[in-house]
Amino acid sequence: MDFGNINLILIGIIVIIGTTIIYLIKPKTAFCSKKYFNKLESIYGNIDKKKTVKLEVLYRYVTGLEYISIGLFTRRLDITIIAIILVATITVILYYLVRKRYITI
Repeated sequence: MDFGNINLILIGIIVIIGTTIIYLIKPKTAFCSKKYFNKLESIYGNIDKKKTVKLEVLYRYVTGLEYISIGLFTRRLDITIIAIILVATITVILYYLVRKRYITI
């Protein structure tokens, strides 16, 4: 294991643990700010706030799992950088494609 791989694994674990702690401490609809909900309502119209929070939590979990899997399965630095860019791009594109259908009422 390289030092960079250990860092990626630790970042993934910290993201997952941090998301879990924040989600358990804050009320279910206070996970996201009111400003964020207002922005989404202006873009999409009526939104379901609980589904929005669930989608945000799922997105953070997926991001943490991506970091852990990249840290476990890559050996060389150049492949690691390409994998991070590729996986992050695919995740963001899928997130925005799913978000409109999932959160609207």
